[in-house]
Amino acid sequence: MIKSQLISTAFFTDKNDNWSPSESPFLINNKKYKVITMNQIHSDIIKVVSPMRKKYKCDGLYTTKKEYILCVKTADCVPILIHSEIGVGAIHAGWRGLSQNILGNFFENEKYYSDNLKVSIGPHARKCCYEVGKEFERIFPNHILTNHKGRYLDMSSYVSDYLEKLNIEFEDVNVCTICNDRYFSYRQDKTDDRQYSFLCI
Repeated sequence: MIKSQLISTAFFTDKNDNWSPSESPFLINNKKYKVITMNQIHSDIIKVVSPMRKKYKCDGLYTTKKEYILCVKTADCVPILIHSEIGVGAIHAGWRGLSQNILGNFFENEKYYSDNLKVSIGPHARKCCYEVGKEFERIFPNHILTNHKGRYLDMSSYVSDYLEKLNIEFEDVNVCTICNDRYFSYRQDKTDDRQYSFLCI
């Protein structure tokens, strides 16, 4: 498990970790938390957590309540964990969500944005391995690397360039899920298994 160096309550699991979002209530330092998950649909939809629901059809969550853990499941997409002085957010960002501007829907929305945001970018498919077709040159014109083997999408730099433009402090754990065998990768083996990224206030 990777613990964020920037956000003390943010974590990224790997194949060897036993943590599961089904463990609700979840205990941290003897305090109970309710785990909030998503039915992720590769969209740009962000939902604010309400007391009555534990699962949402969306790709982003936000809460100002201290009793919730927000959880993202991934096996190549980008997990993005966000902390501010008033709340936390969690985003599942695949190429579809990024192309639909899920980052803008969170970071440029006054409902979620606040001063002193900190962002942690977790393990995902990276430019070393994430081969894509020619059509991606139109969708991500500044984030495709081409060599003699093919075209590769750099979702890491897409996200980091966006955050730098907004002067948001961030870290990247710099792990590729495709070439690092400690992580589940749908691209690599069509697995149904996922790793989890989670945080709380």
